[in-house]
Amino acid sequence: MNKNNSDIPFSVIMPVYEGDVPSHFSDAIESVNTQTLKANEVIIIKDGPLSSELNSVLNVWKDRMPELNVLALPMNVGLSSALNAGIDAAKHEWLARMDADDICRKDRFEKQIALIKANPELSILGSWITEFDENMAKEIAVRKLPEMHNEILKYAQWRCPFNHMTVMYKKSALQKLGMYKNYGAVGDDYELWARFLMNGYKSANIQETLVDARTGVDFFGSRRRGLKYFKNEVREINDLYKLGLINPIQYSFHFSVKAIVRFSPPFVVKLIYKGIRKTS
Repeated sequence: MNKNNSDIPFSVIMPVYEGDVPSHFSDAIESVNTQTLKANEVIIIKDGPLSSELNSVLNVWKDRMPELNVLALPMNVGLSSALNAGIDAAKHEWLARMDADDICRKDRFEKQIALIKANPELSILGSWITEFDENMAKEIAVRKLPEMHNEILKYAQWRCPFNHMTVMYKKSALQKLGMYKNYGAVGDDYELWARFLMNGYKSANIQETLVDARTGVDFFGSRRRGLKYFKNEVREINDLYKLGLINPIQYSFHFSVKAIVRFSPPFVVKLIYKGIRKTS
């Protein structure tokens, strides 16, 4: 049974760009629409012009979901800038992140809102994810993260402490912190989490999977490799250090890991990734 909206109103923000797969995009929207606790507002941010197939998917769901609003950006600006546009446009204080190719478990929002109601000091809340192949046919791994704020703070010194696509956060906190920075790299969210934590905003991770995530073939491929990505990630590591989240030893660790990942063959990256998941 679907509950029509929460007594803590919230908006979903979901960017989509021309490279997204139409069927995956439709599945993602459907998983938001069939929640046991429905969002008050769903904002789809069109990050530049879309294919006719993606626009068709969007038009179908606009007819089915009166709470769905479309924010069309005239050109592709990248994930961080698209998210910032969606955050500015959102009507509500609590915002739920969602990617255009992942699947929310049906009770995701109900469980997150329940924890927010029970813990009003929270400003950011995530959960575990289960990673699948591109077709959602084969489970690859479960990315588990610590539950309590102090544990999250310690974990963040070594690894990203939230699964981005699971996060709910406060709009007012995001605006005070300066929103997302655009590093032009994969990990634009890590530095934002550091700002949350180092500025005293309370956090938590629900200890179960609330989102099923696609880990496509290109996750380990050439698109995320090379000097350009590495330079942008070094900028982010520098900012983690300036914020006081990491010390010189941890800086060296992050620098070394990023260098290995960005300049090693894909099969080496895959082995490293599997090793990290075993220790999560």
